Amino acid sequence: MEVEELPKANVKRIVKEKLAQLGKEGQDDLNVQKEALLAFSESARIFIHYLSAT
Repeated sequence: MEVEELPKANVKRIVKEKLAQLGKEGQDDLNVQKEALLAFSESARIFIHYLSAT
């Protein structure tokens, strides 16, 4: 069974927007490491599967 991943560009955009909201003003140029994006993507995928199963 093939596991579908979430679009990386969407995950990156959402994570950067949330971090910008939580961070200091004027920090629009945030960099997020690949491993962190992978962790967010995998967590979101598992959460979506959990929601659809209940």
